[in-house]
Amino acid sequence: MRVEALPDLCDFGPYADHPAQYLRLMIKIIRWRALAAASPVAVLILMTALLVPQDSHANVSGKYEKRNADYKWRLCPHPIMVPVAPTYSDADADTESTEVRADSARLLKDGVSQFSGDVEVVHGENALQADVVTYDSVHDLFNAEGRAHVWDANITWEGGEALYDLHSKVSDLADGRFWIQEGRGRGHAQRLHLDRVAKITELEGVEYSTCPLSDEAWRISASKIRLNHITERGSATNAVLRVHDIPVFYFPYVSFPISDERKSGFLTPIFGTSSRSGFDVRQPYYINIAPNQDATVTPRVLSDRGVMLIGEYRYLNEEYEGKLASAFMPSDTRKDDRSRSYINITHGGWMFDKHGQFHVVLNNVSDDQFFEDFGSSITATSQRFLDRRADFYYVAPTMSVSGIVQSYQTIDNTLAPGTGPYRRLPQIRFAGHTAQAYFGMVPEISADTTYFDRDASVSGARVDFQPGVSYSFRRPYLEIVPRFQVMRSEYYLDDPNQTVKDHISRTVPILSVDSKLFFERNIDLFGNENVQTFEPHVYYLAIPRVGQGDIPLFDTSPFTVSFGSLFYPNRFTGQDRISDANQIATAFTSRMLDVESGREAYRVSVGQIYYIKTPHLLLPNQPQVAAGESILVADAATNVTTSWSAHGTSQWDPATSRTGLLAASMRYRPDLDTVVNFGYRFRRAAKDIDQTDFSVRVPLTERLAIVGRWNYSLREERSLEALAGVELESCCWAVRVVGRRFLRNSAQTFDTGIFAQIEFRGLGGLGKSAGALLHREIPGFSDPFE
Repeated sequence: MRVEALPDLCDFGPYADHPAQYLRLMIKIIRWRALAAASPVAVLILMTALLVPQDSHANVSGKYEKRNADYKWRLCPHPIMVPVAPTYSDADADTESTEVRADSARLLKDGVSQFSGDVEVVHGENALQADVVTYDSVHDLFNAEGRAHVWDANITWEGGEALYDLHSKVSDLADGRFWIQEGRGRGHAQRLHLDRVAKITELEGVEYSTCPLSDEAWRISASKIRLNHITERGSATNAVLRVHDIPVFYFPYVSFPISDERKSGFLTPIFGTSSRSGFDVRQPYYINIAPNQDATVTPRVLSDRGVMLIGEYRYLNEEYEGKLASAFMPSDTRKDDRSRSYINITHGGWMFDKHGQFHVVLNNVSDDQFFEDFGSSITATSQRFLDRRADFYYVAPTMSVSGIVQSYQTIDNTLAPGTGPYRRLPQIRFAGHTAQAYFGMVPEISADTTYFDRDASVSGARVDFQPGVSYSFRRPYLEIVPRFQVMRSEYYLDDPNQTVKDHISRTVPILSVDSKLFFERNIDLFGNENVQTFEPHVYYLAIPRVGQGDIPLFDTSPFTVSFGSLFYPNRFTGQDRISDANQIATAFTSRMLDVESGREAYRVSVGQIYYIKTPHLLLPNQPQVAAGESILVADAATNVTTSWSAHGTSQWDPATSRTGLLAASMRYRPDLDTVVNFGYRFRRAAKDIDQTDFSVRVPLTERLAIVGRWNYSLREERSLEALAGVELESCCWAVRVVGRRFLRNSAQTFDTGIFAQIEFRGLGGLGKSAGALLHREIPGFSDPFE
């Protein structure tokens, strides 16, 4: 022991002649006349992409960082009242030693020493301070009196008297204030007992809060609190939560975790209300089974329906993971007291030394209206089929194998028998190619065998065999890949109505040539070095006309037109129809890339198909495709600054001079607390879609923010979904209230609900479903409550 007095931040480059000649040929093919007729805006976008001046300015302001652990306490005053622990006077001192500093010291009888005048005692991570400290060397005991302070690894104490047993590492403190080292927890206790060997802390007559003294919005009091730092659990008896001195909750006994480690116990309850089910209360109970397994059991009370039990079990392993979720209501008063249930099983993992993967999904619901009654979004309530499948995938350097067994549960009672998707029982696919080229050509082969089954409908097996050969010519600026394939298909059918043959064969040759060019130039934009690219793409496809009208449609439908679908070898999904083709798809893409960060400032893509001959093969109710120009597809995205981003896509039919699709979205997000989204979508179809979608989370003040979403149908002149709410924060508490009305089903039924969330920071909260709702409804939303 040592005793001492206390010291007072242009142009295209050169290319070979043959790429330039190839580029001029492709520019002629792209047909600028059709582009100009399509939209003056598209021409403007194109010229902007190709002719960005050297002095253009790219604003890169608005950067933001992820929230740190102390973000939730940003509204709190600085904790200037927390005493600072003394430390060793020598930074290299042995942490097992005890250092005492005082104004004066004197030796009393029987090995008792007394230190007075700003006494400081330092031992490892622990420290003691008082006006007078008596040390009993025989019992290794410190007794502090007068403005006593004790600093432990987890807590700081200030009171009138403290007793510290250096030998048994036990402290007893009487009638004082305490501060938790992590977070903003503070309070008062009549007695505090610290056992550093057993790692037990006991407090009696306790009052605790995370609020500042100047604005103590809430506090919790208990007759006794016991903290076990080994099991990382705490317990309290006779605990009362008070909000502005008003008792709100009383707990005769409560157990709680004292760290971020997972522990079994009650989670915060969830409250809500719905016009379809009434008042909704959920109380989850979490079960920590093992480090890689857990479960949650949630009783749910719906005032207008009854009681539902919800359960979820999760497991995770190095080779597999999965989840089992279920819900059961024994008696629904709104459904003639019928029982209602839902189960979902997912399981997946790796196999064959991680060259293969497998996945299993099983869904089952008791009735067609389960999701309509209990779902919380139009996506959930509009489901028509529940998937049941098991699939696997294996990949090696020169081959891949996949398989699937798939069925469905139909939950749309409006469907007639013999309609809906087919079951695949099973489907097995193989694709492979040789490890080396022969005279520059690579042989390849693919095969597919599937058995399709559906009640009251034609069923049967389809076997496809598709050998081919490809040749790849690649340079840094050029890629040309001609490919020739032959598809042979065999159908073995069983038709209860005997309207199709038992056996059908088909052979279809397919020739394609895929070619791309890559150009780039350097552009210096106000000191930032950028690369602008120009990437022409030409794809030629030739397939002869082959009769296929007697083949049933198992998994075939028209592809949704998109920029990517311009380069597909077939106009249809699946393999029951292989469209005849003599066509050229032409397109280009231009990008602007920041050299240092790789960030894509913008991307513009425009393309269309030129049908040299009219495709004859059609699906039922599909309009005829005329020779000449196809739909013109344009796609653009920009991210010029870190705050603003936008994306747009359009489809224009030169034959009718009509827009078939126009979709645009824009996001403004200068920081984690602010996000504004705007979207517009128009699609011409049997029932036109013409909608706007606006969502926002904007702080009005440091403490107050608004949240909302409005999805509106211009064609029907009505709201499909409306959500609005407020978030109010303080240093130690936060409140969120959200009201929502959304279209629940095709019968035009709406549901209205109110979601509330209250959080006492450092203690817990009520109503977490409000935060989950905003995460789902507002893209880019970041929850400040977390």
